[in-house]
Amino acid sequence: MTSTTQQQIAAAFKTLMLTMPFKQISVTLIMKQAQLRRQTFYEYFQDKYDLLAWIFNAEAGTDLEESVNYEHWTSSLLDLLNYLETNRAYYRNALAISEQNSFDQYFLAHTKQLTDIIVRDLLKTKNIPLTGEYISFLREYFSRAVVSVIVDWLQDDQPTSPQYLSHQLQTVIEDTISGFLIRVQ
Repeated sequence: MTSTTQQQIAAAFKTLMLTMPFKQISVTLIMKQAQLRRQTFYEYFQDKYDLLAWIFNAEAGTDLEESVNYEHWTSSLLDLLNYLETNRAYYRNALAISEQNSFDQYFLAHTKQLTDIIVRDLLKTKNIPLTGEYISFLREYFSRAVVSVIVDWLQDDQPTSPQYLSHQLQTVIEDTISGFLIRVQ
């Protein structure tokens, strides 16, 4: 359950991320913006990287994990793209982080988990037996491709609509899966 204090800290952080680079934002600055004591931050988060990941998970991640499966993955993808579009400026700043705990690495790890669910559900639905090694390859392939396309889309100054991008990603993924199904039959 999300606390009001966590939401207050997250809102302050997101406000700061719209006007300044991540590197310039300190815990002290976040808490000053939130009008809370600095120590309160550490009751909820380890550091600002943890806060960044928490915001994505709280606002988009949990809903995606609960609703994603092979049958509904396309609507989950569109929901994610709509969320990212609404928060484009914030996530553009988040993606500019090139340090050890960068958001793109967190986003990739999150996408791998979702892709794993989709691929395993697809294989089960289509009754296709596969080895763990090839499942891992599919997860890696789709995750990296989707994240790369979404990151480029977020950084584009004149992006296509979330609906268009979702349709394009759907088409490529479904065509790849169709080709795979033809090969294994």
